[in-house]
Amino acid sequence: MTFNVLLTGVGGEGVLITSVIVARAAAIEGYKISGTQLHGLAQRGGSIPTHVRFGKEAYSPIIPRGQADLILGLEPVESARSCYFATKQRTNFVVDTYPLVPVYTSLHGQKYPTTEQIRKMIEPFAKKVIMADTSHICEQKLGNPIYGNVMAIGVALANGFLPLSKKSVLEAIKNSVRHGLDKNMEAFRMGMEYRD
Repeated sequence: MTFNVLLTGVGGEGVLITSVIVARAAAIEGYKISGTQLHGLAQRGGSIPTHVRFGKEAYSPIIPRGQADLILGLEPVESARSCYFATKQRTNFVVDTYPLVPVYTSLHGQKYPTTEQIRKMIEPFAKKVIMADTSHICEQKLGNPIYGNVMAIGVALANGFLPLSKKSVLEAIKNSVRHGLDKNMEAFRMGMEYRD
């Protein structure tokens, strides 16, 4: 059985490092890993979908349509855009509610959807949705919203959405984070304690 994690967000939110942490934690537990990352768009604030697949076998790097077990969304609208990878019977969502509103939205007088509107978009495709304010919490408690991605991993783990051990994830964070390790570890702890 292969476990499929889709991580999504926009450039600069830490989507790639989040996928590295998940993949390393899976490797620590002895799983075979496959996946792919869409590089290059981070500089433009573009969409960054990243696939991580792990299990006894992990062949194709791309998650088939409707086969995601977990969608870890680091930006609300990007989370809604990923629904074609989800099904109500299979897919859990953890969505950071911190919006990164595109410049063109304001320029063209469009409105960014509310958190509740985004939840309603996702619910038909989700087994369970947790709308977690991880980046806002990290901004308030740790002084920077950038730690919200690691907090989101903690939320997923604490809710049983990610079949990895806390020990493996902590080791993966230590082996992956170059700067701000203490704050990343604290963000993960806050995620483990977060209740929807």
